[in-house]
Amino acid sequence: MTGARGVQWLLLLPSLLLLALLLGLPLAAMLANSLQPNVLLSFTGPALDNYGYLLSRSYYLQVILRTLRMAAVTTLVTIPLGYIAAMLLRRLSGRAGNLAIMGLTFPILAGPLTVVLGWMALLANGGPFLGPLVAAGLIGPPNLLGSETGVVISLVQFVLPFAVLTLYTGLRQIQPQLHEAARSLGAGSLSGFLHVTLPLSLPSALSASIIVFSLAASSFISPHYLGGAGQLTLTTLVTQFIMATFNAELAAAAAGLLLLLMLAAVIGITAAIGRFIRP
Repeated sequence: MTGARGVQWLLLLPSLLLLALLLGLPLAAMLANSLQPNVLLSFTGPALDNYGYLLSRSYYLQVILRTLRMAAVTTLVTIPLGYIAAMLLRRLSGRAGNLAIMGLTFPILAGPLTVVLGWMALLANGGPFLGPLVAAGLIGPPNLLGSETGVVISLVQFVLPFAVLTLYTGLRQIQPQLHEAARSLGAGSLSGFLHVTLPLSLPSALSASIIVFSLAASSFISPHYLGGAGQLTLTTLVTQFIMATFNAELAAAAAGLLLLLMLAAVIGITAAIGRFIRP
């Protein structure tokens, strides 16, 4: 038994070394750099002054809150939509199901930049989606470009396939006999979902929530192109520190804050949903 475990660790060793080299070392270097003085702050390093500076300024606090708010709203919108799509997808079979999965994964294959450029055209006041409504006087110019709403719309569309595929995998593991038993006892569609589907799919919902929140909080393309300078998030703030002020130390501190906030959010989501998961 001990020998077999040793062989398993030996087989894992190349992957662990590669992970440490490509992820561990850059992460350690970033965190070490975030503790160093810079052109804006002079102190005897290593110290947490860069983090204190970011957390003591209302401007940067708004950026942090905006990042968390966008990620939370994206998650709250995406998970219910993901459940609906996953349940519909589960009813498809054969060629129709394969085509649906291919269509669902197309935005992932196309990449976030292609998705964002499409939304830039659709959300413009004179675009093909809103332009006719504005011209007809049915709505006023919504000015979605450069707003949180426009960013969230793009984020929901991009992360939705990840949520659907994760939930779909969990829904497929639920035995059909359980739904038949619920219907035989008089459960309707809503009651069957609340008492059978939802409890048994909560582990998948937990995974989908963590994936969606992490992708939304760490997104750069959507906030950069659809939010602009007026809707900075931590990812675009890092870019500003590096490209505009050449302050790599504050950029590293902002990236470190993003990492810590995402870790705290993952722990919070796990605690909130995990207590409803039956062992």
